[in-house]
Amino acid sequence: MQGSRLDYILPTYSLVSLLEYNGSVFEWARDPPVFVFAKRPIDRSDCTVFHIAKHCIEERYQDALPIIGYLDYHTIISKRCQKLTPRPHPCKGYNGPVQRLCQRKLSQVTPQTWSQDPYLVCTLLSMAQSLALKSRSAQPNVYVVRYPVWLLLNSAHLSKTRLLVTTKSDQEYVHLFEAEISSKLLDILDDPTLSMKHVCWPIIQHSKLPFQPYSTFQMRLTARLIEVHRVQGPLGTEPVNFDGSKVICNKRKLPEENEFSRRVKLKG
Repeated sequence: MQGSRLDYILPTYSLVSLLEYNGSVFEWARDPPVFVFAKRPIDRSDCTVFHIAKHCIEERYQDALPIIGYLDYHTIISKRCQKLTPRPHPCKGYNGPVQRLCQRKLSQVTPQTWSQDPYLVCTLLSMAQSLALKSRSAQPNVYVVRYPVWLLLNSAHLSKTRLLVTTKSDQEYVHLFEAEISSKLLDILDDPTLSMKHVCWPIIQHSKLPFQPYSTFQMRLTARLIEVHRVQGPLGTEPVNFDGSKVICNKRKLPEENEFSRRVKLKG
């Protein structure tokens, strides 16, 4: 097995074992989310997805947000390198020009700040698409029919998705990205010819939860994920840990005039 694959599997299963165990609030959804554009599957994410366990839905966690993803950032780096690795020369000759071209393109698509990587947005969108697809199959135009209390809090048809990310560049924190994605934006991804005039672009909230003390990390992480409505407090306040200490947090809005939005506007 290649080292890069091991780098992905080991941290993934470590975090899976923290969230999924006998009697856990979470259960592992075996199918990864797929990003769909114009009704065509574009990318299958290496994101590991969790749902609230069925035995907890009708108990104390009815208002917990229904979908959580986990991604090791190293998988994004590996995907880009794989995609932009030139094929070997057919005659085993030197393929330097193509290699330099791929390296130049790789440097262009690699963000300077990893936490602002567009692929993280793509993963959040794919999770929202997966959530919408499941709820639409049960009842058209209504999201998350399995979670009645969450649905009441989500009357504006916003799919709130959350993504846990670990990265080698920061071994002190696990990062949590949250976004409320409107049904209108999902409709445009499904049909790019629709007008983007009244689309609300999501604000991505980025918070960090420290690994230390390790003895309480599992408890703090679970509390942060299942008690998100109560933990975050009034609108505009920073989220807190289960013990009341603050989590480092910041917000940024997805730019409206990015390459994707310009392309869709031209098509519309």
